[in-house]
Amino acid sequence: MSCIVSVSGSPYEQGLTQGKELKEVILRNLQRVDQKLQESRCDQKRYEDFVSRNLEMMKKNEPSLYEEMEGIAQGSGLPFADIVRLNIPAYFMTEYFNQECSMIVARKNATADGCTYVIKNRDMGTWIEQCVLKRSYPDGSQIVEVNGAGIVTYPAGGINGHGLCVTTTGFWSADLPPEIDRVDSSHIFLNIHLLLANCKTVDEVVAYAKQSPRMNGLNVLAADANEACVIEMTSNAVSVEYDQGKGILFRTNHYRSDDFSHFNPEPALRPSTFHRSERIETLLEQQYGKIRFQDLLRIMSDHENGINSICRHPQGEIQSRTVSCCLFVVEDLEAWTALGNPCEQLPSVRLSESK
Repeated sequence: MSCIVSVSGSPYEQGLTQGKELKEVILRNLQRVDQKLQESRCDQKRYEDFVSRNLEMMKKNEPSLYEEMEGIAQGSGLPFADIVRLNIPAYFMTEYFNQECSMIVARKNATADGCTYVIKNRDMGTWIEQCVLKRSYPDGSQIVEVNGAGIVTYPAGGINGHGLCVTTTGFWSADLPPEIDRVDSSHIFLNIHLLLANCKTVDEVVAYAKQSPRMNGLNVLAADANEACVIEMTSNAVSVEYDQGKGILFRTNHYRSDDFSHFNPEPALRPSTFHRSERIETLLEQQYGKIRFQDLLRIMSDHENGINSICRHPQGEIQSRTVSCCLFVVEDLEAWTALGNPCEQLPSVRLSESK
């Protein structure tokens, strides 16, 4: 299987191609999700009711997603209910699946060439195999997304033909639980596929995010050739930090704004997000003004702080691992992706290093 799958046509046709090309990987992802759900010992009837109600909301409000899932089911030969289970990510609201991601934008004054680079490590508590989708639509528009195989609802990141790049990191705190009573009217997370399909600029992303109904908080990073920002979201509000000229923005899995930082968990409860944030800031400052493509890949391959490192590897009881690293070059409309840990998929060595 190629890590890049080109799909075109209607949502159903795009799903059909994904199902045919990714059938074996989709099946493995489904088996892992089902195993973790069994281990979580959740109330199965209540869980299925939640998924069913949220699916009806999606069918009514975002029929293109529903149609694409139908295509994936048809192409893979798997039951539609199985594809739905992958795509209504209620399982992310369990301890097994919390995403612990890191994302950076470096641009203009911060970079050696003045270009805009967006990079993200997607870290997950279980292994969901990823793929790259190159989407072409009948109107000529295009999107490149990195996502779990068989999944259309929560891409790791993407870029569209307008030069708009969007990615996210999750937020997890007992002080800000999911608004699950919104199951009939909201997405579990803001779906950045919808941002890439409906927006052309950073300002349009901000406007979309403010009105988008969701159950969970999230950090959203958006960049185009002219602007960049981080949107910190709760289920009810947003706080926007624009790049004011320094050329660097980043987030891990907590809030940095004065508006929302009081929701953050205690560092002792979730040390990884704070260690990764501090380490990213240090490494970016060391290269400031001369940041290059390879510098960002080195940052995302960093193993300082052990189990709390930027590049995550399962260790003992800590099972979080980096399942993909995607780097987008906005001005060139390019996406570069390592499926798995960047240190293993994109290893590097310097001749100046000592033996």
